[in-house]
Amino acid sequence: MSLSLTRRNAMTALAGATAVLAAPGLVRAQTKTVAVYTAFADAVNALAPGFTAATGLAIETVAAGSGELIARVKAESARPLGDCVVSIGGEGIDAAADLFEAYAPAGSDAVRADIKTSKTWVPFSVTVPAVLMVNTTLVAEAEVPTTWAALADPKWKDRAAFAGADKSGSALIQMLQIIHTAANDDAGWALFQRMFPNFIVTGSSGAVPRGVAGGEYAVGLTLEDSAQRYIDGGSPARIVYPTEGVALSADAMALIKGGPNPDGAKALLDYITSPEGQAVIVGQFGRRPIRDDVAGPANVPAAADLPVNNPDPAWVLEATPKYKDLYLALARQ
Repeated sequence: MSLSLTRRNAMTALAGATAVLAAPGLVRAQTKTVAVYTAFADAVNALAPGFTAATGLAIETVAAGSGELIARVKAESARPLGDCVVSIGGEGIDAAADLFEAYAPAGSDAVRADIKTSKTWVPFSVTVPAVLMVNTTLVAEAEVPTTWAALADPKWKDRAAFAGADKSGSALIQMLQIIHTAANDDAGWALFQRMFPNFIVTGSSGAVPRGVAGGEYAVGLTLEDSAQRYIDGGSPARIVYPTEGVALSADAMALIKGGPNPDGAKALLDYITSPEGQAVIVGQFGRRPIRDDVAGPANVPAAADLPVNNPDPAWVLEATPKYKDLYLALARQ
């Protein structure tokens, strides 16, 4: 069962999903089912056939933004209904580490050491979570923004799309990346404050590249792989890696502490970490693999050619609640 949530019905659907999952004995009796909370349901569903063939276990997905999923895990903590979270922002897991159980999947020794940044979660895929996607029909080449700071120019008013740092884990990372690449944190937050009035807040990370590809927005803050899929499909768009720097990082997966099927969840994390699972993620979705023995996507620049400027994980952990609160206050103005 896959529950794909839209911006307007997300909370209603999540409430309905809770009712379904909480039906007497339903999930806890289904030891052959793994309940997965995910911000990337398409990928989890694509992994399901191979996982089921290998283990005999089925996957049940509940889809929403990273922030909503963490809130759900918190709300269910007295009686967890999910088994694991897959492909969500790791900063949210770290901020609520007591809700999750550390686990090292089979094959962890083959995972790139530079993306193992947390004791609580493990990498799902390698992403460039903060890039600019530009509609080349709406933006002349001479006007293409090449820096984060360029988005503060009033000419982008109501032309730039941002998913919203309270709803989307990737949008939260994008905001933190902008702050991190400035001269200091205060300057970075001031820059984001100047940008924000220009943004159309979509409330959904998927709406950003879709809207840029369709000509609804001239530019959008999005993930590299999300933009590349539309470009590969023929959309009039290009990716810009802002010169101040982009992050090369991993989205996360983790076991929910006390989940009804911990063994099934561990088997799923094992499968996703395997070469077979990573090949699905790369081949169908253009994500970069977490293992060096799996070939990466052919249509994106090599990591060595990117202006990589990763924030320190300790800074991200400290900055996440601070700037999320400041963002919520800014969005209410």
